[in-house]
Parts: sequence; C-alpha cells; structure tokens
Amino acid sequence: MADILRVTTPLNGQDAASRVRPNTNQDPTTNINNTINPSRVPGNDRKDLNNDQDTNKFSPHLKSNFDSFLNKLASTPGMSAETARLFFTRYGSIVSSGMSGGIAAEMAKYLQMMKVTDAELLNLLKGMQGSSVKFTGSFFDIIRDLMSNKNVSGDAKALMLEFLRRYDAITANDHALKNILSNLNNIADRMMKSSGDKLREMAANIDTTAGKGNVSGNLAFMRENLIPLLSNYIAQTKDYGSVRDNISLFILNFARYEMGGKEAFSEALNSLLGIPEISSKVSNSLIAELADSIFAGAKGDKAHLLQDQLVNILTKGLDGQAGYQNTQVFQNILQSALLNESVYMPLLHMMFPVEYNGRQMFSEVWVDPDSDERNEKEAGTAVKLLVKFDIKDLGFFEMILLVQNSKVDMQFFYPEGLEPMKGQIKDSIFAIMERNELKFRSYMADKCAQPKAISDVFHKLFEGRNMVNVTA
Repeated sequence: MADILRVTTPLNGQDAASRVRPNTNQDPTTNINNTINPSRVPGNDRKDLNNDQDTNKFSPHLKSNFDSFLNKLASTPGMSAETARLFFTRYGSIVSSGMSGGIAAEMAKYLQMMKVTDAELLNLLKGMQGSSVKFTGSFFDIIRDLMSNKNVSGDAKALMLEFLRRYDAITANDHALKNILSNLNNIADRMMKSSGDKLREMAANIDTTAGKGNVSGNLAFMRENLIPLLSNYIAQTKDYGSVRDNISLFILNFARYEMGGKEAFSEALNSLLGIPEISSKVSNSLIAELADSIFAGAKGDKAHLLQDQLVNILTKGLDGQAGYQNTQVFQNILQSALLNESVYMPLLHMMFPVEYNGRQMFSEVWVDPDSDERNEKEAGTAVKLLVKFDIKDLGFFEMILLVQNSKVDMQFFYPEGLEPMKGQIKDSIFAIMERNELKFRSYMADKCAQPKAISDVFHKLFEGRNMVNVTA
C-alpha cells in the first residue's frame, strides 16, 4: 500500500523508518576517562578546564579582569598614533567628502587650537598634568604623610578623609552635572511621551553655567520639580524597569553633586586646618594655591578646551559623520583613552596635540613618579617616562627616560629617514639636558623599528597579578 503521508512511495527495503530496530539496553556514555580506584592514585583526566573554546564543556572562565586589561592594552593602538593617523592621513578625505558643516569643521577648529607659542606650550603641559592627576601638590603630600603616620589619631584621619571627599566632589561639579543631564535624557527616552516631554522641558531650566561650588540653585530646582515628577511617575505607572534603573543613576549623581557645595567644602577645610599636625605645616600660600586650582576658571584653560573639542570630534565620528569606513579609528582613540584611565593603570598618562614652529605633532606621555628601577647608590626617588610622538612629514619618535638625582638614562628612537642626522640629534639632546642642569648616566639612540608596548617599558603594570583574581 502506498504511504499516503509521503510524497512518493518508498522502495521496499530502503525506508529506514520501516526497519525494525532491536531494543537493546546500552549503558549511557559517562565520558569518564579515568575510573576511580581507592587503592591507587589515578592519572589526570584528559579534560582541560582552561579550554573554554569547547562548547560541549562547561569549564569556568579563568581569566581575570586584569588579564583582560593587559590583553586589550597590548592589542589597542596608541591614542596619539591613532589621532595622528586621523589628522595626517584621513583628514583630507573627510574634508573633501562635503561634510564641512559637521565634523570637518570641528576638526579644522581643533587643528587651529593646536597652534602654540613657547609660553603656551609650557602652560599646555602643566594643564594636561593638572587634569590627569587631581590630588597633586605639596598640600596633598602633607596629607599623604599624615595618613600613613600611625601616631595620628583616628579622628584626625576621619577629618582628612571627609575633606578629600568634599574636594573630589567640588572639583567634579561639572562632570556630575553633565551626568545628571544625561540621566534625565535617558529617563525621558524611556518614559511615556507626555511625561518624557514634560521632563525634558523641566530639565532645560537647569543652570549649566553654575560655577564650581554654586550648586544650591540647581539642587533646589531638582528637589522641588524633578524628583517629585519622577516619584509620581513611578507611583502611577509602577514602571520598575529601565526607567527606575536610570532614576537610581540620577540619584547617585545628584548625591555627588550635592556633596560639592562651596559651604560644605569650606567647613571641611576649616575642620582640616584645625588639626595641629596640618596647621603647623600648611602655609597660607598653599591654601591660596589650593583655592586657585579649584576656582580659577579651568573651563577657559587651553588643555580643557582641546580635550572638550576632541570629545566633540569623537562623538561625531562614532556616529558615522566622518564616513563609516573611518569609524574604527574613532573607536580606537576612545578605547585607548579609556584604557589609560583604568583603575589598573598605575601611571600618569597625558596626551597633548600641538602645532609648534609650523609642525603638527601628536604626543603621548606615561609617567611613573616612583619607579622601582632606581639606582640605590643615588639619592632621591626615580621617575620613569615613556614619550611617544608623531610629527607630520618626519615620522614616529619614541623616548624612554629614567631620571634620578638630576641624572638621566635615555633610550631614543627616531624614524629611519633621520639616520644621517644621528650625530646632530645627539648634540641637540645633550645641549637641552645641559641647559636644564641634567647629566647623562647613559644614552642610546637607534632607529625606531617597532613601537614598544607600555607593558614592556613599565613592569610595574604586572603587579596587578598579585591582586584578587576577579572575573567578569
């Protein structure tokens, strides 16, 4: 009889479904390589817990977050190298693509801002250093020494910590306010349209020009208008999803912004100066210097302006405004910047772009202010630096410095095209060192065959392996 459930009639003897299979009881495969024998020590299984590529095994992921950081650090191109690549090789195609009203105009403005004189170059370096490390200077050196002193009372250390929290909050006012506005925008995107439009209308009244420490006006407005609106929305809609998650982020940034009030900071500073160990070491000039570093209008500083302009360019580039074929360059710049600000990075990092004497240059510096490679026969701490810079029409340079007690060990690497000028380069470098009252302990110069990885220069990076192995 034809099988009406099939399209065609199968030939006899060839239908696998019609075959009678014996019902045999077979032991299931247990995949045990070595059976357990209590009278002897068994050998190792062939299973490998480190092999997390086999989808049939449920082995744990043994790599820590720190290992992931090192892998990314080794594979991610340098920030200065990628920025030079963007402006030296990609800039012309972006401008000629007809986008002069968007990212091309931002890039042209950035190049114009790069032009510096001798005095501006020094101020730019100081500005970059100040923006990279917040707790620097003689004032904070005194606090560090007292915090590590076992003879200082716990109450005094508590006052120091409170001052540091207030200082961190007041110097981060602008950043906290930007986060608040971003949180409110994310909340409005996830709310019902009528409520979201109302929230955006209210958020537009936040004063984004408020100076550092002047937080009372914005705080009062948010307490009286924004927080009740968000509270009523959750009570009415019972929306416990992404809206409430973003509201939690908003409250965290609100609390940080609230800690940065000028009055609270002044009170914490006065309490700190009431500690005898502090008042006996801190002069009025140090306090004035501290106040200037907070309230001296850092928004107009050229270092901050350059950083803000680069952020604008990256934002537009990641949106594809420079062409999607260039998006990877912007991603590399952003990832490199974030890696150098990681909690695992124990180095001071600076990146500064300049046009000096008609030459465009993108430079990147890593500094270890307390290197363990110090010469025990010399006095003082050792400072180690890695400097990378790319000069247009010249090429890529690299320099490794170890400075201790005004004595310098230097390794200098230059583009291959400058090999005939090797002697002239040496004479110029020695003249610069002598002018700054530094002496060479050792000097080596060679062609730059391959840029060095940061981990090859600073072995301190690997100290993170001694930490707790935390996996993602």
